[in-house]
Amino acid sequence: MKDLSVSQLHVLSALATKSMYGLEIIKHVEECGKKINIGSLYNLLNSLERNGLIEGYYGETSVERKGNRRRYYKITAIGESTLSGIQSSFYNNWNLSF
Repeated sequence: MKDLSVSQLHVLSALATKSMYGLEIIKHVEECGKKINIGSLYNLLNSLERNGLIEGYYGETSVERKGNRRRYYKITAIGESTLSGIQSSFYNNWNLSF
């Protein structure tokens, strides 16, 4: 199991719900009570992608974005497995401490 920072866990957890682009990820994480700035987010995404936990892809072009495409991110099977293992470990340790 990979060691992940709290911020990486928040991003990975957000992507476990659905594929998202950067601003969506920030909003989702903020709704959970954690703040991540845009500069830090892309460093986190790059790190998670390098480790095979997420993968990025480009969405379709749109008139509203003047032909530019958003970059979306989704969790991989390795990312799901890693997140599940960390969550299980957390819950097991939490239950043992009471």
